[in-house]
Amino acid sequence: MNKMLRFLVPAVMLALLAGCGDRQVQDNEKQETTMNTELVPFDVQKDFADNGFTFFTKNLVLCVGDTTESNAMTIGWGGIGNYLGHERPAVTVYVAPARYTYDFMERHNRFTIMEFDDPEVWQFFGKRSGREFADSTVADPKAAAMGLHVAYTENGTPYYEEASLVIECETMTAWHQTERDFRNRTPREWYDGFEAGIHTVYIGEVLGAWKR
Repeated sequence: MNKMLRFLVPAVMLALLAGCGDRQVQDNEKQETTMNTELVPFDVQKDFADNGFTFFTKNLVLCVGDTTESNAMTIGWGGIGNYLGHERPAVTVYVAPARYTYDFMERHNRFTIMEFDDPEVWQFFGKRSGREFADSTVADPKAAAMGLHVAYTENGTPYYEEASLVIECETMTAWHQTERDFRNRTPREWYDGFEAGIHTVYIGEVLGAWKR
């Protein structure tokens, strides 16, 4: 019996040590995965890798509001560059007056532009209007319906934790276009029969940017 115990005790200890080692590896892998999925700040002027001419063709999501209310919509137009020679870069977005998000853009002065790896997100925000959820008691019922988690920058600007890229902007100017502003046939033809109205142009100063 004693001989058997002499063999069993070292074997049990080795198994326990191996198990602890495996758990430590698993814990490290879990921590590394968590760290790799966190949004980290980056300088858009130095580290923005996307082509500015095609960035807005990626079905981005525009979110606007504050900690009390917010709404988001999918956007397919926009631009990123410079405005007034300011030291910070600028982003241009367009919102038609019939969109539910338009009133939010008029009431609030900061917004975020987000990119998502999951196409279901921008498909949802492109098909469903916030008006469908207007009677909800939560701050962002549209995001809640999609199962997204609302977070806020230090300025109180809303964004969704599931985003792979977030750019926060403060509106510097808004241009409410009319037909008199059209200079060639392209906008005239495009807006012919478009019931949502002529888009308002919002130019925002970039306050911060984060990506995975």
